[in-house]
Amino acid sequence: MKIRHYRPFFTGLLCLALCGGILFLTLIQGPSLRYLIGALLLAAMAGGNLWFACSEKDLETEIAGKIDERALFIAVQSGYMTLRILNGLLLAGALLALVAYGFTQSFSWIVVALTLFAVVLVLFVVLLCANCYCEKKY
Repeated sequence: MKIRHYRPFFTGLLCLALCGGILFLTLIQGPSLRYLIGALLLAAMAGGNLWFACSEKDLETEIAGKIDERALFIAVQSGYMTLRILNGLLLAGALLALVAYGFTQSFSWIVVALTLFAVVLVLFVVLLCANCYCEKKY
């Protein structure tokens, strides 16, 4: 078995290490259903990533052979719409947290609002960097 793609290989190794850490934590603290479910999900992710690491084609090439232009356009549009909806929900949540702070004067609402505003800002920066990257690459 030859490793052909390194990114899924290292992701699989990371998932295996996290799975081992969760199982070790389960041994120390006693059995818990949430730890076992987490370990099972990480083991499944590790198996999938290690399988893709050894496959002949990478995931993008395998998917690209099965889609046409219409499916690609729909995927791009749905991703863009999802990003717009998520951005609107985060912004609305931050504004509602500010309104709740105005009514209750509780400091925890400010923390929630600042966290949501930070997520919106990070989302904007990531989108900007991705657009710049794609402009140069394609």
